[in-house]
Amino acid sequence: MQLIHRLVWFLGQMPKFVKSTMAKIMGIFLIYFPNQSARVTRKNIALAYPNASVSQRSILVRDSLRELCGKFFDLITTWVKSVDYSHRQVSQVSGFHEFQSQTREQPTLILLPHIGNWELFGIWLSQSRPYTAMFRPLRVPEISDLVRGARERGGNQLVPATTRGVKQILKCLKSQGMAIVLPDQAPKEGDGVFAPFFGHQVLTPVLPYRLAFATDAVVFIGAAIKRDHGYEIVLKQMPAPMDHDQQAWLTFMNREIESLVRDNPAQYQWEYRRFRNAPDGTLRYP
Repeated sequence: MQLIHRLVWFLGQMPKFVKSTMAKIMGIFLIYFPNQSARVTRKNIALAYPNASVSQRSILVRDSLRELCGKFFDLITTWVKSVDYSHRQVSQVSGFHEFQSQTREQPTLILLPHIGNWELFGIWLSQSRPYTAMFRPLRVPEISDLVRGARERGGNQLVPATTRGVKQILKCLKSQGMAIVLPDQAPKEGDGVFAPFFGHQVLTPVLPYRLAFATDAVVFIGAAIKRDHGYEIVLKQMPAPMDHDQQAWLTFMNREIESLVRDNPAQYQWEYRRFRNAPDGTLRYP
């Protein structure tokens, strides 16, 4: 246990130029040697950008895999470095005034898609007030404990990714608290509906809509996008969900996430099987 903790701590504390060099070496491996991340990334980008040339898609695949390797070190750094260090990485915040004015003493639901540095976003958000979020333990218990500890800084509460965890998030929101949920994971059967994303019907979780509607929560999409000099925190408010409006609201949610991805395509987690399931029950790829 101590050995794994020390290794992760060492990787996070390395100088930036060393991390950058190691990320480039890892990127070469992912780009030029067969692996699942590259395979799924190519499939997803081909589906998302059907009108792009082969050359354009190849460049995006390459940039995405390189960014993935850099993100590996960025996330580790966020886990092991101090909270103050993470705060200093934020050089710009878009939508902050609206966020402050709309969420003060209001139940607040943050939709955090897999783009940029989501760990950094969580630490930045904790400056406003603590949040509740679901947590599924990682396969390596020692790293799982490290991630849990990093996310719980600032008084945040992590709950299981189960029905019990959903009830705890509902309780948090009904008490005028703040919660984070993931809007771009493929849900289990019965927990999602198909909605458009990059021109395809993709399985989309209904939990964001149900939480927002049940608690009258103010909803924002959030992200920490990497820029030349630090990170930009992006916050964009979603409309209030209406009764019998689930499909339209989730369609709008996917459209807003798509817009964020189109502006920063290399920073999205393309290696995730977002497009895999088709409405007719078939798989778009294995």
